[in-house]
Amino acid sequence: MSSSRRPLHTYDGGIPVPQSVAAELDMAAATLAESADADIFNDQDMIRSAVALRIRLRGLAAAVRAERGEQQ
Repeated sequence: MSSSRRPLHTYDGGIPVPQSVAAELDMAAATLAESADADIFNDQDMIRSAVALRIRLRGLAAAVRAERGEQQ
């Protein structure tokens, strides 16, 4: 991998510490709304949106697993 390329998971921020499923779902919905106006032709907008959505999805998935009693 070239030094100018980094995988998206580089920006994950570590292991998610989820809130409740309801709270994580609300935050995911807010992030979706915030990213809706991102310019698909703007690399920075797309990077910010991808990272924000990945972080929220990881938090939501972790909350669902925690609610089910599953390990991370």
